[in-house]
Amino acid sequence: MPTEDELRQGFRLGEWEVLPLRGVLRKGDQEEKPEPRVFGVLLALAQRDGDLVTRDELVDELWAGRPTSDEPINRCLSQLRGHLGDKSRPHTYVETLTRRGYRLLQPVELLHPAGSQPESGSERGSPRQIQWWRALTGFLAVGALAWLVWTQLPPGEFKSIGVLPFENASKDPANDYLVAGFKDELVHTLHNIPNLTVKSSHNAREDQEAKDIARDFGVDVILTGRVHRVDDVLQIFYSVEDGRSGDVIASAELEGPVDEIFRLQEELAKRVRDDLLGSSTRQLITRTRPANFKAYDRYMRGLYAIDKRQDSSSLEEAIGLFQETIRRDEYFGPAYVMLATAYALLPAYRDAPDAELYRLAIETAQQGVAVDKSIEDAANAVFGYVYHKEMDWLRSEDAYKAATAADIVDPNAFNWYSRMLASVGRLDESLVQARIAVEMDPTSAVLNSRMALAHLWLGDVENAGEYFARAERYGATGPTHMMGYAFHLFQQGRIEDAYVVTQQASAAVGGASDWIDPVFAALDDPVHQPQALAAIDSAAENDAVSKQIEFIVRTVLGDIDGAMDVARLLENHGEVFEMDLLFIPQAQAFREHPEFMDLMESLGISRYWYENRCRWTASGVDCDDA
Repeated sequence: MPTEDELRQGFRLGEWEVLPLRGVLRKGDQEEKPEPRVFGVLLALAQRDGDLVTRDELVDELWAGRPTSDEPINRCLSQLRGHLGDKSRPHTYVETLTRRGYRLLQPVELLHPAGSQPESGSERGSPRQIQWWRALTGFLAVGALAWLVWTQLPPGEFKSIGVLPFENASKDPANDYLVAGFKDELVHTLHNIPNLTVKSSHNAREDQEAKDIARDFGVDVILTGRVHRVDDVLQIFYSVEDGRSGDVIASAELEGPVDEIFRLQEELAKRVRDDLLGSSTRQLITRTRPANFKAYDRYMRGLYAIDKRQDSSSLEEAIGLFQETIRRDEYFGPAYVMLATAYALLPAYRDAPDAELYRLAIETAQQGVAVDKSIEDAANAVFGYVYHKEMDWLRSEDAYKAATAADIVDPNAFNWYSRMLASVGRLDESLVQARIAVEMDPTSAVLNSRMALAHLWLGDVENAGEYFARAERYGATGPTHMMGYAFHLFQQGRIEDAYVVTQQASAAVGGASDWIDPVFAALDDPVHQPQALAAIDSAAENDAVSKQIEFIVRTVLGDIDGAMDVARLLENHGEVFEMDLLFIPQAQAFREHPEFMDLMESLGISRYWYENRCRWTASGVDCDDA
């Protein structure tokens, strides 16, 4: 049978040339680059050269004898067959012997037969040299690719990392929250590593190559991972890939009890840090942790509910979970921030008493800061959001400036600040904040949609189209996004597409669609304007159309008095629609209405302009500090 040294020099297996030193399987022009552990399984099989290797032997050799479930072994075998093109039955390369193990079906042909390296039975050199070679070849059998790539790409070369969502390897949806929470905590800890830029994605890989993802993210390396829960044990696998070559730089597997999730997360963060920047004894800074796992479990469930929100029920579930977290640990600050966030968001998802919920949001965030000073920056984002909704523009901006100046910032703080700036007419500065947000999470549907709208309102049709496409690709569905997208399509002359998206936007807010045909007929031929206005009047009287849609339609149809009547509702009910619509280029006629400046005065925007040395001009808002 071939030795580890001989296999390390390369061998042929059927149509494939196997090059362990390069971590490559090659067939003609095709190259496959398995993960180190998958390569280790292939080397374990090749060393038997057609004889049986049992599952226990694989566990001993590749998992250091640690108890492991069948899933990691099955995954490695499945990936190996995928690389070899051996998925179909009967298998050509790897045979499963039921309840016994596995064996190769193709003979191993060494590229460098015995003679180029000493065989294990005739090793030469000192005992220390022999021991060193044995250790090295054993290591290569498990992780040759990672080690060799690392010798060529030394620590410290990498300055940025993109973290993709971790896979729930158990496939049990009940564990989704745990996997998502593990990844989010890892990202937060990585943010504390000096000189390392961390970007997080909320979208899975979708079979993209590491090089493509890294290019989209603008990062040096990509981190992927899987979390497998078996009863009360967590098994975590991670892999770091070079964004330039696509090669695996490092990978490892951790395992431990689920109630030690903090330790596992910190250990993984340390390993990633050492993989990228070289080993260090410096302590990683982690944010406040709850006193017990049950409190943290409720907190992670709440995070998952608020992140996946589609309606008010998800937010109400999150509120209950965060309240329970606080009952279990009254000093866990992040739970207060997220409870305050859920309170602040709830009015946008149901007909809730916004004044009462905004009061609760402020009080809850203040309580959190009182027990945990470290959350003050995050709390400022909540304050900024609430003050924005209450049209307290100066306090909102002060809070957002404090939140976005922190060392670690959630991209939503920049997103919310972008919306606030747009609401007072500062569209150029709004774009700046939106760009920062999307650079932090390039695959967020919400953030890409915000960028699309920011470009659209500035008349940058080309960039608007690019970001609308990205937002659609990542699943953007909100009514504001869809109406903006319909507007963009209409400007591009894609009338039929704009018509379909407008119907979808109206349905998303539970509105009627009777007004859509007359409006599009009027847009095509102004002679139909009376019928279109009558249709929108009827829909508005029956609350069958959202105020932002009504404002846009009346503006583009030339009913400027009607548009002003809609805008005046902002004086009584707060921000009942996206106020950046007041300042878009397409609403120029609205801004020429004689009541426009009175409206700015009553909404507090004129005072905001004055305090920030801004002036209203024919082309928009001009500020001295912009």
